[in-house]
Amino acid sequence: MIRNAFAPAQPRCAGLPARSLPVIALLLGCLAMAGCGGGGLFNRSGSASAVAAQPPLPQDPLAAFAAQAAPGTASRITLSDGRAVDVRLLRRYAAASGRECREVQIGSGSTQRSQVVCNTEETGWAVSRPLLRGGGTVRP
Repeated sequence: MIRNAFAPAQPRCAGLPARSLPVIALLLGCLAMAGCGGGGLFNRSGSASAVAAQPPLPQDPLAAFAAQAAPGTASRITLSDGRAVDVRLLRRYAAASGRECREVQIGSGSTQRSQVVCNTEETGWAVSRPLLRGGGTVRP
């Protein structure tokens, strides 16, 4: 093969033409990204996108309200026994047991009472017995 002395030689890297280097770099980058962070092109379940599944809402209307409400949120719900009551989420807190709990005010005026709803891995959101009478906090 006769080579023209004035024509520049095409650069080669390990026997590959230089124009294929960006493609190889892109493929290596994709493979590296797939290994970091667990997502990449496919997650462990094999689907194209990872969507965190939301746990189902509890059947108890009071627990369902507490599970999704922010502190200060007020609503009117129908309890399991058929009574409609006003409820307000007073606070969220971590119990000494490590469970996530919410204190809910039920009713208003002279019929006002407080109820604690906690989340456990075994039962999900459920009404719980408070450790201290009155919730252990001073309220005006």
